[in-house]
Formats: sequence, C-alpha cells, structure tokens
Amino acid sequence: MAVSTPDTWTATLRRVARWADEHDRQRLGGTTDGIDDRDGPTPPGLPATAWATARAAVTVAAAPVVGPAMVLAAVRTTQIARRRIDAFPEHLHALAEERPSPLREERVRRLGSDQRYLVTSDLHRCVAGRLDWPRVQRVKELYPRVLERYLDDGWHLVENGDVEDFWMVGGSTWGAVYDVAGMLEQLNGTLRPGTATAAALVEHLDRVVTNNEATYEVLRAFGSEDRYHRTMGNHDDAFALPEVAARLAQHVPGAEVADTIVLARPGARPTDGVSGVDAFISHGHLTDSWNGPGFALLGRALTATLTTLGDLPTRGSRPDEGLPRADALDRLLEGGWNRLITLDARFGGNRRFDSLDEQRLFARLAETEPEDGWPWLLHGHTHYPMLTPFDREGNRTRYANSGCGVLDGAFTALEWDASDPERPVSLVVWTERNGDGPERIELHPHGDRVRAAR
Repeated sequence: MAVSTPDTWTATLRRVARWADEHDRQRLGGTTDGIDDRDGPTPPGLPATAWATARAAVTVAAAPVVGPAMVLAAVRTTQIARRRIDAFPEHLHALAEERPSPLREERVRRLGSDQRYLVTSDLHRCVAGRLDWPRVQRVKELYPRVLERYLDDGWHLVENGDVEDFWMVGGSTWGAVYDVAGMLEQLNGTLRPGTATAAALVEHLDRVVTNNEATYEVLRAFGSEDRYHRTMGNHDDAFALPEVAARLAQHVPGAEVADTIVLARPGARPTDGVSGVDAFISHGHLTDSWNGPGFALLGRALTATLTTLGDLPTRGSRPDEGLPRADALDRLLEGGWNRLITLDARFGGNRRFDSLDEQRLFARLAETEPEDGWPWLLHGHTHYPMLTPFDREGNRTRYANSGCGVLDGAFTALEWDASDPERPVSLVVWTERNGDGPERIELHPHGDRVRAAR
C-alpha cells in the first residue's frame, strides 16, 4: 500500500487517529493523563495486543535473515563510528569557528557561557498508555515543579535530546496506529521518492504535548523569555524534518532545535576557536555505533521491536523495557559508576548494550588536546550520570553527563554556572522522598564513583 497523496493521507490518518484516541480514552477511564499508578500496569488494549502479536510473528519468521543482517550492519556502523571519532577533534574546532563540520551539517546555536543553564536529557516523554515512562516512574509531576524553581530564579533551560520519544511504539491504540502509519510512510517514501510525508510524526508530537501539558506550560514560560533551548537526540531525530521542528515551535513558541549548543565566553569571536568556548552541549550520539545520525536504523528497529513486544498478553503489560531498575536511585546516591564506557571493538557494543565508546572518543581528544585543554563536553544519551569521569588510564576528563529523566521517582541533571570557573558544572538529582516537596541532592566525584554529597 502506498500513500496516494499527502493531503489524502493526512486526512485519513487524522480520522483513524481520532478513533484511536476515543478508544484509548474509554480504556483509560475517560482520561489520557490522570491514570493512577497504584492501579498497576496500564493494559495496552486489544488493538495494540493484536498488532504486537502480528509483529511478533513477522519478527520470528524473519529472524534467520534479519539476525545476521543486523550483525553485519553493526560491524559496518562500528567502522563508521570509529571514523567519526577520528574526526571529532576537528569537528569541535569547526563548531567553535562557525565553519562546516567534517562530519555532517550541524545546526549550531551560540549562547553566552556567563548565563546559568539547567541541562536535562533523556526525558522520553510519550503518549498516554503503557509507555508513558514519566508517569510510570513518578516524575511526570515532579519535573515541571522543579522547572518552575529554575524559571523563577532566572536560569535558562536546555533539554538536551531524547525529549519527545518518536522511537517507542505500541503501548496504546494510538501507539499501534502510529507504528503502522510510520511503516506506510516509509514505504511510500521509498517507492515514490519526492512524496514523503511526516504526518504520523506530527500527530504523535501533538499527542505527546497533550499528555504532558503541565510540562509544556513551563516550557512556554521559559520560551517567552528566550530561555528555552533544545538539541536533538536519536529518539527525537524526527526534528531533522522541518515540518516536525516547525510543529514544536507552534507548541512552544521560539523553540529552535539545534544539534549542538556552543557556550562561548563573553566577548569571544569565532576566530578565537575553542579557546573562546567554555562548553559544547550536545546529546552525545554522534559517534554512537548503533544510534548515530544517518545510521540509526539498528537502534530504532530494536527499540520499536522491544516496545511493541511488551504489548503481548504473556508480557503482562510491562512498561519497563529499557527503564532504570527500581533501586537505581539508591544505588546512585550510594555510589554511581563514574568511568568512561568501553565497547567491544568489533561490534560496537557491550554486555549492557551500550553502543557509545567514550573511552575511544576521549583517547582521541587527548591525542589532539589544545594547550589550554578542551572545553567541557556536556552530554546525555547514555543514561549514566557522570561528572569528570576517569578514563582507562585513571585521568579525569572534562566531561559531564546529565543521566536521564526517568529514574524511579527522580531525575538527574547538570547545572552550568560559570561564576565558579574552577567548578562550573554540578551534577544533581531531584527527587521527592519525604513528602516535603522536591529535594535537590548534589552528586560529587569520589574515586571512580559519584555519590551524594555529605
């Protein structure tokens, strides 16, 4: 089946989407954002279960062919990632000097490093249903309440990629419709070049915003004062399409999606190069072996398959594919991992299914380090909150990772405040443990761990 015309397809999709919305509202008790977590896992509904069953059958049938093909693809993309790592130092120089990167065309936004920035990432906001991770993890109300504090205190907000999740499918009637619609749009774009449409992505974004309206109200307040900034990750790579980025700007006026944000020193010019830059903020997936821009099919396919299979009757409507463990917050406060990630050099992965070789990346940066050192790199993507982690040789790196926004009852973030030039980056956890409102806990490096400050 091919999409006849973009207008006809959009109108058809909207009719089907309205049916899906009504089905989900009836199944969720007349609401799409007020589900009580104490009622247990949210069942996906019959249409989603039926689609998951069909998808599972196809997956099993195709496994003898798809499995080896994915291994070969992983070997190839690992080689591409290595070449990107080799060129990464020149990439940073190009961004600082506002010239084309040797890696790809980058959307770059230059901001002043003398402002204060809260940097969050990997929030994975989704539609109502089983895959509404912020609701499942009890951060859906916590996050906007914390943002309001930073808003009132004059901070800027950077949501650093994987904000709205376009990769997770299923979990609800709309989630199943979205999956099917996305497949049809991709097929149509392949069979009929020049007729591609992003209608399913736009419809999905609309529903994500509706399902997280309290958060978007705060984002609009940041945006109204030009204090809201965005980068694109892999799970929200739909923002590479102009029509999807434009739709976000309709929901949050002034929102401009970048690939990298450069925090430049006051008075610095592009001709000053990296010496005029204090930090680069980006999602961090550019050198990822399975999820990098331009070859993320492997990661996207795995995500879609795993999240859809969660709708099978035998799975018990589990929402936790990919979520941190229930004890992740306690383990982090006691001492979270603070060493660079290393991978198998052949397949670009490891036993934890990490696919970003931080060790190789920072070894390459060390080979070409400027006289005054590299600026800070502020990333997300891995879900591992880190601050000046050790490399393999036991050296500290000028790197910080914001972790993720879907810990059980908590989220991690970075704070940039250059008023202390010796310590401009703080790693923090926000949680609500005692019923006294949101609590800020700062994490400090301690050996090869980060732990709650005492």
